[in-house]
Amino acid sequence: MGCCWRCRIMVSVLMCTYNRRFCLKQAIDSVLCQTYPDFEFVIVDDGSTDGTEELIKSYQDPRIRYFKLDQNSFYCYAANQGLDHCQGDYVAFMNSDDAWLPDKLEKQVSVMEQNRMLGACFTRVYLVDESGNEISEECRDMVALFDRKCTTQNEYLHTLLQSGNFLCHPSALVRKSVLDKIGYFNLLYRQLADYDLWLRLVSESEITILEKRLIRFQWDIKGKKQISMSTRENSVRSFNESVMIRKNYIEKMSEKNFSQFFRGDFQNPDSTSHLQLEFEKAFWLMKCTTKEPGLKAAGMEMLERAMREENAMETLRAHFHMDIFDLYQWTGEHMYKTPWLISEIEEGSQQLAYYKDIIRQKDEYIGQQKEQLEKQNAAIEQQQEYIEGQRRQTAHYEEQLDELGRRMEQKTGQLKKYEDKIREQDEMIQTYANSTSWKITEPMRKIMRLLKK
Repeated sequence: MGCCWRCRIMVSVLMCTYNRRFCLKQAIDSVLCQTYPDFEFVIVDDGSTDGTEELIKSYQDPRIRYFKLDQNSFYCYAANQGLDHCQGDYVAFMNSDDAWLPDKLEKQVSVMEQNRMLGACFTRVYLVDESGNEISEECRDMVALFDRKCTTQNEYLHTLLQSGNFLCHPSALVRKSVLDKIGYFNLLYRQLADYDLWLRLVSESEITILEKRLIRFQWDIKGKKQISMSTRENSVRSFNESVMIRKNYIEKMSEKNFSQFFRGDFQNPDSTSHLQLEFEKAFWLMKCTTKEPGLKAAGMEMLERAMREENAMETLRAHFHMDIFDLYQWTGEHMYKTPWLISEIEEGSQQLAYYKDIIRQKDEYIGQQKEQLEKQNAAIEQQQEYIEGQRRQTAHYEEQLDELGRRMEQKTGQLKKYEDKIREQDEMIQTYANSTSWKITEPMRKIMRLLKK
């Protein structure tokens, strides 16, 4: 680069800090070591109590301009105080826990001076932890966010509105004249103040992002030290601010700019009148993004105001080919939903589905057990029928045995009678034999034989 412009283009580096003494030296040193020499370093101490003042005053570099606030007022107020002290042609924003690569300012100023249409220049970033170790692999979502590509002013604007902020604040170099025109930070916004500023900036002028990574941007994976750390309170605040920023941005945008940037999204591309454009703004907010459900309510608020105007119903019917019943359908839907309510509903639905699945599995198990029980009952009934059959058969056998017993008793009685008769006959024969000579005649033997039979 030639000296013709390096010696006359002043950059104001603005850094606000609060109780960051533990990491402040690295940030200051990375600014003072820039290859681009023509800058002032405006440091605003937002009421620190940790020795920050002593550290900053230990530097003897004349480019440092130190201002300390009496009490902590948070970033936006401190930054606005600092911007009032910035005297350069450009303002570069710096965080007290980040670090620039040495040629950051030089490359950015060169690009801005070669293209006077640019209102700001950003860069790609290295994501690092508090020890300076690169964590890009662990934070791929953040890397993808900061690496998002756009080419035109219109594309930057639509992407910012529809997808949220993807411009890294401490990588920005902005023309001071543009900042003076669009205004500084909105004090109401704590989480997304830079997002609001970038939207106003992109509406006013073109911007660019250098593909080279020129800043080491500290990112706390656990979210314990980041200003926008992921607590429930800050998440809720971010959601509320994102809705307010978009709503206020669209409401305040001139009809000329709105038509210029958003005509491709119009419900009716022929919309030109004030009332027609008010309808278009309301419609656009309602369909801007599904990630911020609160915007639908914001759009309905604008639509409600438009419906108060004269000829609103005629415009709705003739120009947009819609009827009041279309609006009634929208008002019958949930508009005041937050991401947490949606998340809770989704979690509730998932839990309900989970419990339904458990109940289904239990019903299936119970059905299987019932089926097995029915089979067991059927088997038991069969066994009972078998046992009953065996019992009846046993009873029949017992009856037969009883009958046999009776018959045996009868036979036994008859046999006894026969035995008694035979015994009597034997006794008679013996008596007769004893009384008769042992010499028995043949006739007598025949008689004896017959008697024995």
